[in-house]
Parts: sequence; C-alpha cells; structure tokens
Amino acid sequence: MKKLLLTCMLALPMVGAVAADATLTDEQVGAAFKKADKNGDGTLSKAEARAFGITSKVFMTANPDKDGTLDTKEFAAAMAIRFHAANPDKDGTLDWKEARKAGVKSKKAFEGANPDKDGSLDLAEYVAALAE
Repeated sequence: MKKLLLTCMLALPMVGAVAADATLTDEQVGAAFKKADKNGDGTLSKAEARAFGITSKVFMTANPDKDGTLDTKEFAAAMAIRFHAANPDKDGTLDWKEARKAGVKSKKAFEGANPDKDGSLDLAEYVAALAE
C-alpha cells in the first residue's frame, strides 16, 4: 500500500505549530479527491477546491508550484491544513463540532468514518468523512 507523506510544515503560516508529518494512504486521499474533482481531469481547479470547502488561502498554501491546480499530493496537504486549523486544542483529533466546521457534512458521515467509535476523527478518518 503506497503512502503519501505530507510535510505539514506548509501549514505553519496558517495554523501555528502542528505535527511535523501526517501519513495518508493513496486510497484515503483518492476517495475524497475523486469526490472533489468534478470534471475528472486529475487535478482540482480553484473552483473545484472552493466547492469542496478549500479556502483560497489554504489552496495557495497547498499549491507551492503555483500552477493554479491541486494534484493529489497537494490536495492531501490541503486536507491536513484544514484538519489542523480545525483542531484548536491540538490533540490530533476532531470532535463532531470541530469536524463540522472543517467541512464534514453530516453526523452520519462523521460516525461512518469513525470505526473505533471514540467520538473523534484522526486525519485519516477526517479525510474518509469528507469522501462520504
């Protein structure tokens, strides 16, 4: 299983000190990316990203090559930035209230992405909830 290693240092200007790395599998990122990539061209335009809840500031931070689109690696970085920004207590998880502010649309999606039923989502579970 191939993994993406995200250097969340990109997120530092956005959210202050965050964990240095977060690991997501291609499958975890792919499901959410597919949902966001409405035209299926393999990249997210600014409009597609905005429709998925990615702000312009997060888009620009996650797009270091400044090509105006997000590939899957950049999209994963954007998801990590959103996750860390929505986690004010910096405990590495999002409760329902934090997850809702970070774009999780429904309690059903939150619960479906939380197989351990601990009432919070880690980064991988958060990305899964966004794919619902």
